[in-house]
Amino acid sequence: MKRSIFASIFASILLFSCQSKGVQNEENKTETKAEVAAEAKEHNAMNSLDWAGNYVGTLPCADCEGIKYSVELKKDGNFFIEQEYLGKETVYQDEGFYKWDASGSILYLNSNISPLVLKVEENRLKVLDQEAKEITGNLKDKYILKKVK
Repeated sequence: MKRSIFASIFASILLFSCQSKGVQNEENKTETKAEVAAEAKEHNAMNSLDWAGNYVGTLPCADCEGIKYSVELKKDGNFFIEQEYLGKETVYQDEGFYKWDASGSILYLNSNISPLVLKVEENRLKVLDQEAKEITGNLKDKYILKKVK
């Protein structure tokens, strides 16, 4: 009888200790996920890429041969933009300021001629729509500005 009681107590202790470790493992997983999320927030385009500089590219145009963009992003929050409408001999220039979104990966250029939303990637800017969504369709690869300096 004593042996049976002792075995029951030992089995209960063993079972309880295994359950406690399971709870601790779940807590460790939660902490790890939080740490990963915090680290991901720290490592973004704004602070991990060499994004300041000049970018060029020709974007599609409905009523011309294309719009040649030249964008200069300065580290101080200012930009300069030039848009040349190919085949029309029309050029617009503007300068202003930009702001980063909360993720640190998307820029909003406050331009009087054409506000731009840009996703910052390695050595290029991807032009997004005004809702910060990627352009889709067969021309999506044409909405890229490549870094030249």
